[in-house]
Amino acid sequence: MSTCRTGTGPLTAAELEDWYAVPLGRADGTWVRAGLVTSLDGRAAGPDGLSGSLNRGSAGDHAVFDHLRRWADVVVVGAGTVRDEGYGPLPAVPLVVVSRSGDVPARLRRAAESGTRDGPAVVVLDGHGEDVDPGRVLTEVASRGWRRVLLEGGPQLLGTWLEADAVDELCATVRPVLVGGDGPLLVPRSTSLRAPVGSTTHLLAWEGDVLVRTRLR
Repeated sequence: MSTCRTGTGPLTAAELEDWYAVPLGRADGTWVRAGLVTSLDGRAAGPDGLSGSLNRGSAGDHAVFDHLRRWADVVVVGAGTVRDEGYGPLPAVPLVVVSRSGDVPARLRRAAESGTRDGPAVVVLDGHGEDVDPGRVLTEVASRGWRRVLLEGGPQLLGTWLEADAVDELCATVRPVLVGGDGPLLVPRSTSLRAPVGSTTHLLAWEGDVLVRTRLR
């Protein structure tokens, strides 16, 4: 049975801590959150193909984005999102880049291979032509003591993790805009789920946006 908690923003840092407090996770303490932004018609990017244009001007999404990064032990991102959105080493949290093709920006590849970095750590996991199994990622991060995992995209990565039943919670900002076109959906059409998943537990209205926390497993 699903429950629903509603509220309105803006929230202070302490109130965000309470709003996004996590229950007990898996037996080993792991908790996997996916943090993404979407339009009303389910698009994960603006007309230019970038999520940055979709969340531009969203105070609530930026506040939650910063909070989730502070919460996380590690951020996991697909290589396509890294290339499109211009990711570099993060200043305060380790970054894991998963890549089917091994096409990772040189700056991140050098940071991962040399051990020199601007941020705490960069790890590149190469699938050598295949999707990188979420179990492999979780094993790798757990071996480093990283239990609070934040997926930041993109949709293809989210779809792979959903199919593997590896996401505990989705934290999505729903922006009151329509994008149209054939851009990426929050969950790709190719994603195969055995049954609908998710129970909405938190809905936060913040300056026109709706921030949703949905427990997935």
